[in-house]
Amino acid sequence: MFEKNNISRKHSMLVILILTMMVLGIYWPVQDYGFINFDDDVYVTQNINVQSDITCDGLRWAFSTKYFGLWNPLTWLSLMLDYQLFGLNAGGYHWTNVIFHILNSVLLFFLFKNLTGAVWRSALVAAFFAVHPMNVESVAWIAERKNVLSTFFWFLTMLFYVRYAKHPDWKRYLPVLICFALGLMSKPMLVTVPFVLLLLDYWPLNRTMIHTGNAAETSRVIKAEKEKISFLLMEKIPLLGLSAISIYITMSTPNIDKTLYTTFADRICNTTFSYVMYLKKLFLPTDLSIYYVYLAIPTWKIFVSAALLILFTIFVCKHFKKHPYLPVGWFWYLGTLMPVIGLIQIADHTMADRYAYVPAVGIFIMIAWGVEKILSTPFRKNLFIGISVLCIAILAIAGHHQVRLWASTVTLFENALKKNPDNHIAYQIIGQELARNGENEKALNYFDMALKIRPYFYPAYNNKAAVFQKMGKRNEALQNFEMSARINKFSAETYFSIGLIYLEDGQFDKSIEYALKAIKIKPDYQPAYDIAGIAFVEKGKPEEGIRYFEKSLRLNPQSKNAQKNLRIALEKSRKLN
Repeated sequence: MFEKNNISRKHSMLVILILTMMVLGIYWPVQDYGFINFDDDVYVTQNINVQSDITCDGLRWAFSTKYFGLWNPLTWLSLMLDYQLFGLNAGGYHWTNVIFHILNSVLLFFLFKNLTGAVWRSALVAAFFAVHPMNVESVAWIAERKNVLSTFFWFLTMLFYVRYAKHPDWKRYLPVLICFALGLMSKPMLVTVPFVLLLLDYWPLNRTMIHTGNAAETSRVIKAEKEKISFLLMEKIPLLGLSAISIYITMSTPNIDKTLYTTFADRICNTTFSYVMYLKKLFLPTDLSIYYVYLAIPTWKIFVSAALLILFTIFVCKHFKKHPYLPVGWFWYLGTLMPVIGLIQIADHTMADRYAYVPAVGIFIMIAWGVEKILSTPFRKNLFIGISVLCIAILAIAGHHQVRLWASTVTLFENALKKNPDNHIAYQIIGQELARNGENEKALNYFDMALKIRPYFYPAYNNKAAVFQKMGKRNEALQNFEMSARINKFSAETYFSIGLIYLEDGQFDKSIEYALKAIKIKPDYQPAYDIAGIAFVEKGKPEEGIRYFEKSLRLNPQSKNAQKNLRIALEKSRKLN
C-alpha cells in the first residue's frame, strides 16, 4: 500500500511539473506586454483608488464600491497590492495572473484526483484547462484578474467540500463557506457553486441514493455516506444564502447604459446560439476574438442550435446511471455558463472567451472519462493516450499563438476586425490608439467607420470630440459631445467634458449645470467637483467653490489641482470679506 501511494505521489508531482511548464511556455511572453487600453485603464492605469496605499480608506473603498458594475473587493485589493509591488509595470500584473492560472490548473488536477483516484484522467482535464486558447483571455488580460482569482477560490471551495463529504461536520464545512465567500468577493459568477456541488454529490461522490455505474470504484476513494436529497439540499442552504446576497448586490447595481438593451426574445435566441458556439470554439478554437458583437442570427441557426442542445441533453440524461460523468459534465457546462450566457444583458456583446474559463471544465470531464470508457481495450487506450497528447500539443501551440495577439491593443483589435469587419468596438479602440499616437485624421476615420456600422454608438462621438479638442476645433468637439449626451443621458464623463468646454469659454452657469449633472449620475466623480468649484469662483462665489474643492479633496486627497484651487478660492474669499 505504501509503495502504491509513493508511486501515486510521484505521478502527481510529475503532473504538477508538466502543468507548470506548459503554462509557463505558453504565457512566457506576457511579462513584456503592457496594459491593454480596454478595461485595464478602468481597473488600473486610470484608477486613483487602486493607485493608493492599502489604508483604511482604501479598504473602505474596495468593500463599498460597485465601480464598473460589480462588487468584487478582493479583486480590487489584489490589484492594489500589485500596484504597491510593481507600480505601473504591467509585467508584474501579468505574472500574477499567470501564477493564479498555474495554481488553478494544479487545484483542478487535485480536485478530480481526490474525487476519483484517477491520476491520468484528472491530469487530462487539468491539461486541457491549462493550455486551451479560450482561456488566454482570462490570463493575458490584466482586467480579468477577477476571473483567475475567483476560480482559485472556486476550486478551493470544491476541494474543501470533498474533505467535508468524507466526514460531514461543521468544522469541515466552515472552510467551504469561507472560500465560497472569498470567491464571491472576487467575482459573482460563483453563484452557481451550490448547484455544482450537488452535481458532485451525484458523481463522483456518490452521496445520493441513486446507484451509478462507477459507485464501487469511487466509493473506495471517497468513502462518503449515502444521504437523502433533502439533506443534500439542506446542507447547501448557507451557500445558497451567500449566492442570494451576491445576486442581490449585483442586480441592485444599476446598468446606466440604457443604449445597450436588447429585447428578451433576442436574448433568448442569442443564449441558445451562444451555448452551441462556445462548444464549437472549445473543439475548434480558430476564430477567437476579444469582442463578439451582436449580429442578426438566422432563424434556422437558432432552431438547429436548440435542437442540438435538446437532443444532447436527452442523450446524457438517458445514460445518467451507466455513465454518470456525462450528465455531470453537461450540466456543469450549462449551469455555470448561465449567469453570463446573456439572459441578463451585461454589455453589447454576445459572448466572451473568458466566460468559458470554468464552464469548459464540464466538457473536459466528459471527454476524459467518456472516451476512456469507450476505448476499453489496451490498444485503444494507448491510441487514446497518443491522441490526447497530440491534442494537448496542438492546443498549446494555438494558445501560444493566441497569447501573441495580446502584445498590444492594436494587434488584439486588428485580429478582431479580421474575424468580423463589422466590429464597431474594434474600430473604436484602434481609433483611440491612433489618437494617443497623434494620428488624429486616421483616428477620426476609424471613429466614423464605427458610427457607420452603429450610428448610435455614443463612445465614438465622445472620442471624435476629444480628437477635435486636440485639434483646436472646439465647436466640432462640443457638437459631438452633445450628440453623445443625447444618445446616452447617463454618462457623467460626457457631461463633465461639455461642462469643461463651457468653463473654458467663460460660460460659467452652463459649466456648473453640466458639472452638477455629472455629479448627480456619479457622486464620486472627482473631476466634476473641480470644474464646478472653478466655475463658482469665477462667478464671484468663492464660498461655493470652497465647498466643491473640499468635496473633491475628500475623494482624492492627493489632487494637486484641487489643493491649488482651494488655496485660490480661500484667498479670494478673504479678500471679499
